[in-house]
Amino acid sequence: MIIFAFFILLVILITRYQKGMFAAFLVFIATKSIIDAFWEYEIGPFSVLAIQGFLVPFLFFNLFKKRKIVPKFWLRIATIYFVAMSFGIIWGVFEKPVGVFQNAFLSFNSFLGFFLIPIFITNQKRLKQLLLAIIIGGVFPILVSLFQMQTGVIFHERATIGLTRYVGFYHDAFPVRFYGFMTLISVLIYQYVFKIRSIWIKVFLIVMASSAVVSIYSVFSKAGVGIFILWIVLMLLFSKSKIKQSFLIMIGLFVIFIVFGDVVVANIEQLFSKEVGYQSGEVKDVRYTLAGRGYIWEEYWQFWTKEQNVFFQWFGDGLSRPVHNEFFRVLLTNGIIGVLFLVVFLIKVAHISLKMNKKVRVFGLMLFGMYFIDSIGLVPGLYYYYNILIWGIFGILLLRPHLFIKTN
Repeated sequence: MIIFAFFILLVILITRYQKGMFAAFLVFIATKSIIDAFWEYEIGPFSVLAIQGFLVPFLFFNLFKKRKIVPKFWLRIATIYFVAMSFGIIWGVFEKPVGVFQNAFLSFNSFLGFFLIPIFITNQKRLKQLLLAIIIGGVFPILVSLFQMQTGVIFHERATIGLTRYVGFYHDAFPVRFYGFMTLISVLIYQYVFKIRSIWIKVFLIVMASSAVVSIYSVFSKAGVGIFILWIVLMLLFSKSKIKQSFLIMIGLFVIFIVFGDVVVANIEQLFSKEVGYQSGEVKDVRYTLAGRGYIWEEYWQFWTKEQNVFFQWFGDGLSRPVHNEFFRVLLTNGIIGVLFLVVFLIKVAHISLKMNKKVRVFGLMLFGMYFIDSIGLVPGLYYYYNILIWGIFGILLLRPHLFIKTN
């Protein structure tokens, strides 16, 4: 099976040198979900995912050299984020050199992600190709989720609050819902920007959007539910065509209830049973909520306050830990200074989200809201592809709003 993963990497390399960087980038996006399924396979100390991460700078470094063509304020924002993610990385070299080496590439790839899409996407033709590549990238994880739900086949045993998570070939629920949400927002942007004449394209987009919603539901993620509700609220508040967006939302909800019936409500209630129990007084310890993350946060807080020396408290020790909170992870890895940079970054992005062109503001807020919710219970800074898509699409919404004017 690992041969198939390296075959995909080889195709990306060949495309890069025969068809150019943008063609290679589209292949990279369309196949990333397949490569991520090989997270268990390793060559020496590095996983297949890490090997692909090492290739990214070499594939697109020529474009990185052109980063100064984007507005200076966007370059500053990207730099602030890069510092927040990598400020203390040098100190970890002495304890975990291999891990720090990988984290350095992760940080650089995330920094590169601020420029890839904004520089590549210069016209609506390329925008359409990008959106279709993202949607195609969602086909594999969505199909696997639907297959598991239909057959009951479990590839990796994952559960939460007694609910089986249909995570497919992935390590946990995060990749499935990430690809689901990116498929969903790509369909929304596509139908917003382009007039769809082909009935087959219309059917394909409807099927993909509906399937993405079912796939997101199938992993039973509290963050996924939170993001989904936030997106609905934002579309109803900021969307120009509230009736159209409301109709699309109703279709998505209708599909879920048609497929699963009343069990949807029961599963959601069970998913949040600890949180509801704490509010009602049945659960006495708040650390039980959010899948027990409170115990993890308490453990690492004790470590940071009582065992970590003052130098590392301020500058970080460069070692990433499974903290399940981005702010806490940055505090441990990059110190107080790293957290301050991250807070400044979030404030700036929130500000420019609200100042974004009103025609595309809703999409910018959806992406920012997704990142913020993920930061509470996950560590999005460790997923460079997440940053490439989130901040890349956010960047073209901000820097090239004219590309999102409805076309015939």
